[in-house]
Amino acid sequence: MPYNLKRLAGYLLGFVLFYAPFALFQRVLGYLLTHTNYVQTIHSLCLRIPIEHILDGNIFRYSPVSVVSTIILLLAAFCFGPVFCGRLCPAGAFTELLSRLVPDKFKISWRSYTEIAPIRYGMLAGFCLVPFVDGILACTYCNFFLFDLLVNYATRGYFISLTSSLILTAFLWLVVFGLFTKGGRGFCNFLCPVGAAQSLIYALGCRLGVSWQMQVDKQKCIGCSKCAKACPMEAATVQEKQAQLCRHNCIVCGVCAHSCPVQAISYGRKHDEK
Repeated sequence: MPYNLKRLAGYLLGFVLFYAPFALFQRVLGYLLTHTNYVQTIHSLCLRIPIEHILDGNIFRYSPVSVVSTIILLLAAFCFGPVFCGRLCPAGAFTELLSRLVPDKFKISWRSYTEIAPIRYGMLAGFCLVPFVDGILACTYCNFFLFDLLVNYATRGYFISLTSSLILTAFLWLVVFGLFTKGGRGFCNFLCPVGAAQSLIYALGCRLGVSWQMQVDKQKCIGCSKCAKACPMEAATVQEKQAQLCRHNCIVCGVCAHSCPVQAISYGRKHDEK
């Protein structure tokens, strides 16, 4: 199967696993944890609320499905990288595909103006500190929920009244950080706490030599920059004619490896790196 079709198949699998009317992951996990077989939606999966409450110790107050799903997500990121973002998340894939409708000359390369990782982790820190001042952001700007709304509208004509925060989220997710951002994943880079939490755990796993990771064979790399041009997260750069991959916003999607003409980029354990 061609690489692009494999990626599409992965995101379709993610849709079947996590989104209604299927939500197979939540259904199976919910049955195993509670022995009930009730209707599951993207809300029962919610990864944002447990992440928001990691620091204040209230993470375990929420639904077993949501909490266990978050633990699985972070363990997977520690061992294999942000595979949820790079291989399964339909919300991220949607804007990545949508951005292809706009010519590159009209898109913003955010890395040209700022370092992404500090903003990414700064947003995550703020997200996790909000509960200490009796605030909540988890439901305020949620692209998972917006994607669910779009799917429901497209398939069943069902929609709800949009709040001002949802309208702003839609504008940022679909337009500013979607259509007019290089790679179409600006929302994933700057505003998604689920992705940022995975990246933080992934970076720790890489430092400890545990996580599988995208890695560059410096002896093969010819500095052609094709990986940097193809990377939807702007995690790949070329410095001194050598490709560099930033673990702090890489989603191990494999686009860089697929675009490399000399197969200098691979995915594996750190000790496999040459």
